[in-house]
Amino acid sequence: MIDPLTDLRDARRREDLLSVSVEARRLIEAAPQLGSQWGDVASLALEVGDEVGALQAAERLTQASPNYQQSWLWLVSALSGLGRHQQALDILERLIAQAPNDPALQRRAGRALLALGRKNLAALSFRRAISLDRFDVMAWEGLSECITFESGSAELAALEEMRIQNTADMSSTQRGVLAYTLAKAYRDVGEDAVAAMRVAEGASFCLGDTGFDTDRHEQSVKALIASYEPQFVDQHEEAGVIDARPVLLIAPPCGGAEWLSQVLAADDDTATLMRSNSLFWLNAASLGDQTLSEISAAIEAGWGRNVLGDVAKRYLGQAEEALGAPAKRIIDPSSLSEMAAGAFGVCLPASKMVRIFRDPRDLAWSIYKTRFRKARHWTYHPDDIARVLACHNRLCEHWESIFPDRILTVRYEDMLSDPQAVAREVATFIGVDGDAAAAEAWLRSEALNADPAGVHAEAGDRFEPLSAALERAGLI
Repeated sequence: MIDPLTDLRDARRREDLLSVSVEARRLIEAAPQLGSQWGDVASLALEVGDEVGALQAAERLTQASPNYQQSWLWLVSALSGLGRHQQALDILERLIAQAPNDPALQRRAGRALLALGRKNLAALSFRRAISLDRFDVMAWEGLSECITFESGSAELAALEEMRIQNTADMSSTQRGVLAYTLAKAYRDVGEDAVAAMRVAEGASFCLGDTGFDTDRHEQSVKALIASYEPQFVDQHEEAGVIDARPVLLIAPPCGGAEWLSQVLAADDDTATLMRSNSLFWLNAASLGDQTLSEISAAIEAGWGRNVLGDVAKRYLGQAEEALGAPAKRIIDPSSLSEMAAGAFGVCLPASKMVRIFRDPRDLAWSIYKTRFRKARHWTYHPDDIARVLACHNRLCEHWESIFPDRILTVRYEDMLSDPQAVAREVATFIGVDGDAAAAEAWLRSEALNADPAGVHAEAGDRFEPLSAALERAGLI
């Protein structure tokens, strides 16, 4: 018997992201009787960044196996990936009604509530999860994002007791989560030295379970810079799709991209993709890692088709699907956008880009003290952080030289000191309602205060390894 998922799995083995998406969509359209295998389709679609495909596959799965909890959890994951948190929450609440003592469901409900900005209700869900499993460090982490710890509180005491007495059975990552959660708690009570110690401890634990090839990353950056030179861009400037709707936000973690994307989306005709989206990467997969030889090979393999234009059309089509409604401007704040900016600029020659620059000392410490729930394996070691940030800056400076009239650079510190002025400047540059953006910036200005200018000072002596790494990388 022929396995209907053979082509899909072959595409995954080849690490051909676009073919995985294409094959998943083909199966969804054909609608064979896959039963529980729709979960495999949803899983692979999510893995490559096709959340809409994953959502459609998960819907098929719930129809095939409506009494299987995991069917609905795949649907929740796909909805969350698209930013449809209320729909995800509605499903989770139905599942909780059937299994009220499941701590994982309570925790996931807390995450959905937190994404919706309902911190008090999120805290209740995380506390329910903890009452069912007091060693659920992910639930403790979620609770820490909802509350301000107080000195001598029962929550802080429980976390310390867990650190001292109950870590033997925890994985390195779980111990890392616990340490980062304690770091946040000690920052809340003003014990910055202890907090910085817990950050270093958490990073060490998480580093043990991850790996990042910084040398390879640096080589990829060099290859991108060598490939996207003025002659190549000029040669292909008419190959892309002339569409001014997409705007690429280029910022490292803790650089303010999510805040700015939400501010710009206050315009009724503007919508923002999720920070976690990877739609352009998915649709540009045919260009490989974007070396000149790979791009040339992709163009030659197109047999006369406009390969660069095809990338743009697929991306725009899937961006519209993800947003669920038409938009005159599409803000794309995706992570690692500095790596995609060259292809983005060539495939969409009418698009604009906005870069956010931040003091490297504050940026490095903010990254180091944060445990990212989506894998960023370079954030746990000072040298990796410094070298990746140096690569980020080199790429951004290259894009500014290649696309001089299409990139606006703003400073994070200016966003802090005058968020309305920065919002209006960016809105004018990309062609959206400046008044709406300025008003939203004022409403959201408080959110920036959690990561202020000069934040690296809280690290005290613990900043020295980062400082030395930044110096070695030429950033300070």
